[in-house]
Amino acid sequence: MEIKTMCEGQFHSVNKIELKKYTTVIGIGGTLNCLFYTTYDELLLDKLTQKFIFGEIDKEEFLALRESAAGEIANTIIGHSITDFPNRGYGVTLTPPSTIEDAKSILNTEGTGMITTSLFTPYGNIEFTIIGPFKGENCA
Repeated sequence: MEIKTMCEGQFHSVNKIELKKYTTVIGIGGTLNCLFYTTYDELLLDKLTQKFIFGEIDKEEFLALRESAAGEIANTIIGHSITDFPNRGYGVTLTPPSTIEDAKSILNTEGTGMITTSLFTPYGNIEFTIIGPFKGENCA
């Protein structure tokens, strides 16, 4: 999408995630049970959404497309990483992406772990988080 990026390069185990303006979640089930969250700075999601647009659209159409773009971006990330899942993704199911606006945070609960990393751009950041039944820094 021709946006310069820099990846944090490491994953962190955390107890709380502060969500940005827009957050997309995809459920990963089957042989691997966890949730994948992608949370976007608003300016960055607007810039990414513009990359999906051909021609002129009005503001209402843009707002609807922004939610769709957030889901498509998260879907693309999971789709490209599925071969890195256990058993190369065989037996893994994915839910359709669901995007929410203005959620505040996610707290870790007993029996789960949260692993996060960030992707930095000139327009803001995207944070990626996996929540599942694991613990510790070495669970990724």
